[in-house]
Amino acid sequence: MIITGAVLGGLVAAGFAGDRYAATSAADRLAERLRCAAGLTEPPEVTLGGIPFLTQLARGRFDEVRVTAASVTVGRFSGGLRATARQVRTAGDAFQAASLTVTATMSYAGTAASTGVAGLSGLGYDGAGRLRMAVTTQVLGRDVPVVVHAVPEIAGDALVVRPVEVEIPVIGVRLPAAQLGEKAAPRTIPLPELPGGLHYRGAEAAEDGLRITVDGTDVAVPRDTGTGATAGGGAGRDCGENRR
Repeated sequence: MIITGAVLGGLVAAGFAGDRYAATSAADRLAERLRCAAGLTEPPEVTLGGIPFLTQLARGRFDEVRVTAASVTVGRFSGGLRATARQVRTAGDAFQAASLTVTATMSYAGTAASTGVAGLSGLGYDGAGRLRMAVTTQVLGRDVPVVVHAVPEIAGDALVVRPVEVEIPVIGVRLPAAQLGEKAAPRTIPLPELPGGLHYRGAEAAEDGLRITVDGTDVAVPRDTGTGATAGGGAGRDCGENRR
């Protein structure tokens, strides 16, 4: 019984190891495909969830696919990206997912530079879940540096930065942002157009940058069509062998 148990345990372990090796190999190939499609200089990190993987491979449907990329550029916006797709399958010339959630994190310096919107200079995090913007306004006829605390929001396909509080460091006073008049008007920043089935869901100020969440259900992404993303001109490099 001991010998039989050891043999069976060894076979199970060998089968599990083989399954994990297949999953890792498939993840590496998918990462290379994504590098080509998105024009990344380095492959993203790809993890294929669900056990056993070989059963998923045989049926052509994968329980969960997670992708993490350190730097992706879409239009004038750049940042890190984390995506989770569930119930992914290949259908003709497209990958289909029952659900897809993407979180992009952009540095504050990069966000301020890429938008070109007045009033976003000195953009940062205020430590209390809001954006921090350094601006100058007139107080008693003098130009005084102030700090505007604002919340990021999503309105359709745009990012809205809405000031809520103003801090005047030189006199140690905090006021409602509305008292700044036009300087406290919300800033609206158009966001890149999304593929069909995806929608902007939320924006959040975090310590490591501005986070924007995108999600959707029954999403279809073309297999061999680029997304318009780039990261230093890597698109097309050695991609001819990665179409399968």
